[in-house]
Amino acid sequence: MTISFIRPIVPDTAPGNTRGASARIAGQPLPLIAVPVSPPQRLSNVLYSVATVDDRGRVADRHMTAALNWTAATRLNIREHDGLLAVTADPHGVFKLTKQGHVRLPADARRAARLRSADRVLLVAHLDRQTVTVFPPIALDQLVLPALHGGEDL
Repeated sequence: MTISFIRPIVPDTAPGNTRGASARIAGQPLPLIAVPVSPPQRLSNVLYSVATVDDRGRVADRHMTAALNWTAATRLNIREHDGLLAVTADPHGVFKLTKQGHVRLPADARRAARLRSADRVLLVAHLDRQTVTVFPPIALDQLVLPALHGGEDL
Protein backbone atom coordinates (compact mmCIF):
# COMPACT_ATOMS: atom_id res chain seq x y z
CA MET A 1 0.00 0.00 0.00
CA THR A 2 1.40 3.35 -1.04
CA ILE A 3 0.53 6.54 0.82
CA SER A 4 0.65 9.72 -1.20
CA PHE A 5 0.65 13.20 0.23
CA ILE A 6 -0.67 16.36 -1.33
CA ARG A 7 1.90 19.11 -1.23
CA PRO A 8 0.58 22.23 0.48
CA ILE A 9 0.36 25.35 -1.61
CA VAL A 10 2.18 28.17 0.10
CA PRO A 11 2.32 31.47 -1.76
CA ASP A 12 5.67 33.14 -2.13
CA THR A 13 5.69 36.18 0.13
CA ALA A 14 9.03 37.49 -1.02
CA PRO A 15 9.16 41.28 -1.57
CA GLY A 16 7.92 42.23 -5.02
CA ASN A 17 5.84 39.08 -5.54
CA THR A 18 2.27 40.04 -6.42
CA ARG A 19 1.20 36.55 -7.56
CA GLY A 20 0.06 35.32 -4.12
CA ALA A 21 -3.30 36.97 -3.54
CA SER A 22 -3.29 35.86 0.09
CA ALA A 23 0.03 37.61 0.66
CA ARG A 24 -0.54 40.85 -1.23
CA ILE A 25 -3.22 42.53 -3.28
CA ALA A 26 -1.75 44.52 -6.16
CA GLY A 27 1.50 44.88 -4.25
CA GLN A 28 -0.20 46.39 -1.16
CA PRO A 29 -0.22 44.79 2.29
CA LEU A 30 -3.55 43.39 3.40
CA PRO A 31 -5.58 45.71 5.63
CA LEU A 32 -5.86 44.88 9.31
CA ILE A 33 -8.90 45.22 11.51
CA ALA A 34 -8.64 48.22 13.80
CA VAL A 35 -8.82 47.12 17.42
CA PRO A 36 -9.79 49.86 19.88
CA VAL A 37 -7.14 50.58 22.48
CA SER A 38 -9.64 50.66 25.33
CA PRO A 39 -12.86 48.75 24.57
CA PRO A 40 -16.06 50.00 26.17
CA GLN A 41 -16.76 48.48 29.56
CA ARG A 42 -19.66 46.11 29.88
CA LEU A 43 -22.31 46.88 32.47
CA SER A 44 -22.11 44.20 35.14
CA ASN A 45 -25.57 45.00 36.51
CA VAL A 46 -27.37 44.07 33.28
CA LEU A 47 -28.33 40.53 32.21
CA TYR A 48 -29.44 39.42 28.75
CA SER A 49 -31.48 36.40 27.81
CA VAL A 50 -33.63 35.07 24.99
CA ALA A 51 -36.87 33.30 25.80
CA THR A 52 -40.01 32.05 24.06
CA VAL A 53 -43.49 33.39 24.73
CA ASP A 54 -45.81 30.42 25.28
CA ASP A 55 -49.49 30.17 24.35
CA ARG A 56 -50.52 31.70 27.70
CA GLY A 57 -48.14 34.65 27.43
CA ARG A 58 -45.61 33.23 29.87
CA VAL A 59 -41.90 33.97 29.50
CA ALA A 60 -39.48 31.92 31.54
CA ASP A 61 -35.92 32.66 32.60
CA ARG A 62 -35.28 31.45 36.13
CA HIS A 63 -31.67 32.64 36.10
CA MET A 64 -32.86 36.20 35.49
CA THR A 65 -35.66 36.13 38.07
CA ALA A 66 -33.24 34.64 40.62
CA ALA A 67 -30.68 37.39 39.91
CA LEU A 68 -33.44 39.97 40.49
CA ASN A 69 -34.49 38.13 43.69
CA TRP A 70 -38.03 37.88 42.34
CA THR A 71 -40.23 35.15 43.82
CA ALA A 72 -43.84 34.07 43.33
CA ALA A 73 -44.76 36.71 45.94
CA THR A 74 -43.11 39.56 43.96
CA ARG A 75 -45.70 42.00 42.66
CA LEU A 76 -45.06 43.33 39.16
CA ASN A 77 -46.12 46.25 36.99
CA ILE A 78 -46.17 45.49 33.24
CA ARG A 79 -46.63 48.25 30.68
CA GLU A 80 -45.96 48.83 27.00
CA HIS A 81 -43.78 51.75 25.92
CA ASP A 82 -42.74 52.38 22.30
CA GLY A 83 -43.31 48.75 21.33
CA LEU A 84 -41.31 47.35 24.27
CA LEU A 85 -42.68 45.85 27.46
CA ALA A 86 -41.35 47.08 30.78
CA VAL A 87 -41.71 44.69 33.72
CA THR A 88 -40.89 46.26 37.09
CA ALA A 89 -41.03 45.06 40.67
CA ASP A 90 -43.76 47.15 42.31
CA PRO A 91 -45.33 46.47 45.71
CA HIS A 92 -48.62 47.85 44.30
CA GLY A 93 -48.34 45.90 41.03
CA VAL A 94 -51.33 43.98 39.73
CA PHE A 95 -49.29 41.08 38.32
CA LYS A 96 -46.94 38.55 39.90
CA LEU A 97 -44.72 35.67 38.89
CA THR A 98 -46.28 32.26 38.45
CA LYS A 99 -45.45 29.54 40.99
CA GLN A 100 -42.90 28.23 38.48
CA GLY A 101 -41.17 31.63 38.30
CA HIS A 102 -42.51 32.67 34.89
CA VAL A 103 -43.54 36.20 33.98
CA ARG A 104 -47.03 36.13 32.47
CA LEU A 105 -47.44 38.97 30.00
CA PRO A 106 -51.09 40.10 29.84
CA ALA A 107 -52.92 39.82 26.51
CA ASP A 108 -53.33 43.60 26.15
CA ALA A 109 -49.59 44.14 26.57
CA ARG A 110 -48.79 41.33 24.11
CA ARG A 111 -51.13 42.85 21.52
CA ALA A 112 -49.63 46.32 22.01
CA ALA A 113 -46.10 44.90 21.50
CA ARG A 114 -47.32 42.73 18.57
CA LEU A 115 -46.22 39.55 20.34
CA ARG A 116 -47.57 36.15 19.37
CA SER A 117 -47.30 32.70 20.85
CA ALA A 118 -43.91 31.07 20.08
CA ASP A 119 -42.19 34.43 19.44
CA ARG A 120 -38.65 34.63 20.77
CA VAL A 121 -37.96 37.78 22.78
CA LEU A 122 -34.83 39.44 24.12
CA LEU A 123 -35.02 40.00 27.88
CA VAL A 124 -32.82 42.71 29.36
CA ALA A 125 -32.74 42.82 33.16
CA HIS A 126 -31.35 45.86 34.94
CA LEU A 127 -30.56 44.48 38.38
CA ASP A 128 -30.19 47.82 40.17
CA ARG A 129 -33.53 49.09 38.89
CA GLN A 130 -35.36 45.78 39.34
CA THR A 131 -36.68 45.93 35.78
CA VAL A 132 -36.86 43.62 32.79
CA THR A 133 -37.39 45.06 29.33
CA VAL A 134 -38.94 42.70 26.79
CA PHE A 135 -37.84 43.31 23.19
CA PRO A 136 -40.26 41.66 20.73
CA PRO A 137 -39.01 40.50 17.30
CA ILE A 138 -40.28 43.62 15.53
CA ALA A 139 -38.25 45.86 17.86
CA LEU A 140 -35.16 43.70 17.30
CA ASP A 141 -35.66 44.01 13.53
CA GLN A 142 -35.67 47.79 13.85
CA LEU A 143 -32.47 47.72 15.94
CA VAL A 144 -30.44 45.10 14.12
CA LEU A 145 -31.36 45.07 10.44
CA PRO A 146 -30.15 48.60 9.60
CA ALA A 147 -26.73 47.75 11.05
CA LEU A 148 -26.56 44.54 9.03
CA HIS A 149 -27.53 46.23 5.77
CA GLY A 150 -25.56 49.44 6.19
CA GLY A 151 -28.66 51.50 6.93
CA GLU A 152 -30.37 50.47 3.68
CA ASP A 153 -34.01 49.48 3.67
CA LEU A 154 -34.71 45.83 2.95
